[in-house]
Amino acid sequence: MGGGQREVMDDQGFTIEAVYTGEFAKNFTANPVTANGLKKTVYQSDTDLTLTVDTEKAGMWSGGTFFVYGLGNSGGNPTDYTGDLQGYSNIEAPNQWIVHEAWYQQEFAGGMFSILAGLHDMNSEFYVTDYGSLFLNSSFGIGPDLTGNVPAYIFPKAALGVRVKINPSENFYVQAAMYDGDSATRTFKSVEGKLWVAETGLSSDSGTYKLGYWQHTANKTFGGQTFSNDYGLYGVIDQELVKLDGDGVIGAFLQYGYTPKSRNEIYTYIGGGLHMHGIVPTRAEDDLGIAVARADFHAAPNAGKVSETAVELTYRLVATLWFAVQPSFQWVQNPGGDSAAPVVKAGLLRFEITL
Repeated sequence: MGGGQREVMDDQGFTIEAVYTGEFAKNFTANPVTANGLKKTVYQSDTDLTLTVDTEKAGMWSGGTFFVYGLGNSGGNPTDYTGDLQGYSNIEAPNQWIVHEAWYQQEFAGGMFSILAGLHDMNSEFYVTDYGSLFLNSSFGIGPDLTGNVPAYIFPKAALGVRVKINPSENFYVQAAMYDGDSATRTFKSVEGKLWVAETGLSSDSGTYKLGYWQHTANKTFGGQTFSNDYGLYGVIDQELVKLDGDGVIGAFLQYGYTPKSRNEIYTYIGGGLHMHGIVPTRAEDDLGIAVARADFHAAPNAGKVSETAVELTYRLVATLWFAVQPSFQWVQNPGGDSAAPVVKAGLLRFEITL
């Protein structure tokens, strides 16, 4: 679609986007303890097709947005070769073509209040770190304290849900959502329970600070005991540290997640790092980052603590408006939480084509 035609559609309220992401994933260390003991290069891909309709621009009513997101994934499973629990590639997924999201949002009072309903990716609005979005390890998207303990409501398959959000000012918000208990079925079944999540955020000129709480109502058996209403707390900080010439910025992020140790495999998570944008004078749109993610969990129910720590170094080079390439190198200590496993070294070479 030509740029002029796309601009005409945007003016009429219809925005279409398409992104193809390809990735070569390679483990440089064989791990016979928590993986299959092989070294392997795996190719995987992610195709994103989205349509956004602004109802006011489309000549209908004000404050409305329709959103549909088609998702295609193909390739291998790189964690089969690394054995890490956190997932060193955030696009690892089953081979599939699905409607990932399909929702409608209505805003009221000039955007101070909104309600959204449909298939919705929780991590598009909850437990998000802006500076952490550069990194390719899955934990920097959303903490494993949530995704490792209850069914996920995020990529690669969003869930049915309803979200309400209040923005009393530009610098403060409160939002809450309810999702079906298991996105794999996309139906509300009593046996699957529901996920409730609430988050509040405060921002300044140099940072954003968020606190959240989630609760899953289904019964859960852990350590020989059955529980209901599993829950967790999390916090996210994005903080600008230094402004450079032009649009250059050095920022830091911090994530922390907690769940009760007596009923969850993963009970604490902490992640954080540095995100450097435009630090090379001739590469104003490029990003460089280094980050660490650590998950603490049980070797087995009622057993002692083990930890998996991942360190990621990455650089995203924006070659053109439509093409970017991003290598990532990661070190994973105690992959799968097993101290007998070697320190795994792994790399990703990702590219993005925006159509």
